Amino acid sequence: MKLYELLRQVPDPRGKQGQDYALWSILSLIVVSLLCGRRGLMAAFRLGRGLTPAQRRALGFMKGTTPCHATLTETVRAIEASALAAVLGAAGIAAGNDDRHVAIDGKTLRASKDEDGKTVHVLSAFCCGLQKMLGQTASRGQGFEIPDALKLLDELDLTGKLVTGDAIFCQKSTTTTIVERGGDYIFPVKDNQKGLRENIEIAFEEPVFPVACYESGAEKAHGRIEQRSIEVLPAEAAGIKDEWPTVRQICRVCRSRQIKKKGRWQETKEIVYLITSLPAARATPHVILQANRGHWGIEIMHRNKDVLLGEDQYTNRSDNAPANIFSLTSLVLTICKTIRPSVIRAIEYFQDDKNRAIRLIQ
Repeated sequence: MKLYELLRQVPDPRGKQGQDYALWSILSLIVVSLLCGRRGLMAAFRLGRGLTPAQRRALGFMKGTTPCHATLTETVRAIEASALAAVLGAAGIAAGNDDRHVAIDGKTLRASKDEDGKTVHVLSAFCCGLQKMLGQTASRGQGFEIPDALKLLDELDLTGKLVTGDAIFCQKSTTTTIVERGGDYIFPVKDNQKGLRENIEIAFEEPVFPVACYESGAEKAHGRIEQRSIEVLPAEAAGIKDEWPTVRQICRVCRSRQIKKKGRWQETKEIVYLITSLPAARATPHVILQANRGHWGIEIMHRNKDVLLGEDQYTNRSDNAPANIFSLTSLVLTICKTIRPSVIRAIEYFQDDKNRAIRLIQ
């Protein structure tokens, strides 16, 4: 499906008097602006005014003019956030790579802070194998993450999927929902589930079942040396089956990191405990360790959106604007990943010739 056909599917909330420009054309202009490394709707407005007549027609501006900054802002505010997220999220499901690993995480849009100090918080589901956003939902922030996460999971097809997330999602309601809907999970266990964590710690201190182990080789990157090891026991070893019936295995991950400072290597170690619904027959320690590490893909995605696409610099605070900007930057990041492995290189590719971005729309 061509990009303009996808954008045409976004419901237009405007009345007939407010439709001087087609909605898909306005969205196309914003997408082209982001692909070319421009930040903010003012930058999109300026890019539009600098387009040639042929380029404007290619984006659907048949009258020869492009929308002003106020029109761009009001349109982004008016679009129903859930509708835009649903349409653009559907574009994230594509063949060719492993689509089984789904990472969920929350992100606060910092520039959305209003006069009362309130910010917009978004929960997103990211397919690590496809490097694409699968869905998102507005979150009410601290204290509401779990019901909001359940709402997001209800919108996804979890059959055959592996869901990972932060320790905050390690809840009985979350784990039960994922398994009932045909999926599996791997979640870290921290102080928000203190009793569960203590039981797992004791199980590994005096194991009564055979321990399955795996140790990764030393990896050198970004000026540091990292090494990881994992030990796995059946859930019965911790005596948690009554309270956590979906847990099939418990894990202890040890992360060792060496960093060179002032000519000397300094070593730090961290121990993390995990629970998973994956049985031993389907998930070896190596598989579990890879999936746990792969969760950081969603953190890298958030960083790319902030640093490279300037998401946190958008000051459009009203109505649906923050959530819609989140959806549009997610789409652009997905496009960049299909063009170049490096998002920076992809943006440079479009900056060299904006016609490349315009042809993508067509």
